[in-house]
Amino acid sequence: MLDWVIVGGGPHGVCAARALVAHGASLRIVEPSGQLLHRWLARAEAVAMTWMRSPVAHHLDAHPSSLDHFLHRGENADVAGLAGTFRRPTHAAFLRHTRELIAQHRLDESVVRGRVESIRAQSHHLVVEGEGVELLTRRVLVATGSNAPRVPPWAQRLRQEGAPVHHVFEGDATSDLDIVGGGISAVQRALRVHRDTRQRVRLWMRRPVHEADFDYDRTWAQHRFVARWSALDDAERLAFFGRNPSRGSVPAGLAARLRKAVRRGSIHVEYGIPTIEWNAGGRRLVLRGPQKAVESSGLTLATGLNPETVTGWLRSSAANLGLPVVEGLARLEHDMHWGRGVYVCGPLARLRLGPMASNVIGARWATAKLPGVRMQPR
Repeated sequence: MLDWVIVGGGPHGVCAARALVAHGASLRIVEPSGQLLHRWLARAEAVAMTWMRSPVAHHLDAHPSSLDHFLHRGENADVAGLAGTFRRPTHAAFLRHTRELIAQHRLDESVVRGRVESIRAQSHHLVVEGEGVELLTRRVLVATGSNAPRVPPWAQRLRQEGAPVHHVFEGDATSDLDIVGGGISAVQRALRVHRDTRQRVRLWMRRPVHEADFDYDRTWAQHRFVARWSALDDAERLAFFGRNPSRGSVPAGLAARLRKAVRRGSIHVEYGIPTIEWNAGGRRLVLRGPQKAVESSGLTLATGLNPETVTGWLRSSAANLGLPVVEGLARLEHDMHWGRGVYVCGPLARLRLGPMASNVIGARWATAKLPGVRMQPR
């Protein structure tokens, strides 16, 4: 009998697993790839991420100074740089620190390769079942992330016609010289494609770059935010998300790199989403912007991810267990308990934690609330 089964081996699942194992819990982490951080790493590689967007105090260990201390060790000097006012670490430093945590707590030994298809009650316990999975546990933590790339309807139609339209977060994405998107992933991808191909890249943006250090106002990342958010009811929280949809933005340092690339002529920015025609016979796309029309051999979408909601197997499991769902989101208690021994962290917890639920700080907040866990406050 396990104490916990964690569904998802991304940063949120790793953060919770580290804390739970450190407090003596027995657990398994169910991850389709069989490798911790697999999808997170693949997406970082797709855009050649070099810097984290979160500050050095946001990581997956218990004490907020852990990563900072890690960077002061001599063997980590090659990744020890910190960027900007908020002291953002390199992606390589964050990854090395996380891998050390995984090794220290032997989390790889707890991974089960499989795909969860249901959670059901059995007596006073839970059974987690699916492809390659059948586990009996006292508690389950759902730590799934935003997995579905956002593909606009016009791009879906082009794909159905056989056009070479790819999403940057899909495995078949190629080094297309035309990229659609206005946020951090689009800019990072454009810089990477130019670096790899040494050819001029066209970046199609709806509007000029919106510079911002974080996805949301940084005040929402401060610890005192929790009490402020907790004072709101469900309707007020949902209204907040309606008024403040996530929009593409770019940190100042990356925006400066883009401006430099534009001056050099390695990246050309076109404002306005193009009208796109697919010439199936000639196997060419024609992109018509406000100023001109150009031919392209392929188009990459850097349009982000769809917001995670309670769907599929999780929706049916929630219905069978009687777990409350509000506008597609899990309605959680203070300790992240959804009900019947099921807990939630990550994007599905944003009704409880707010707009930072998906970020690294959200992983720390959620983990600190789990039963029996102690984390140092930020």
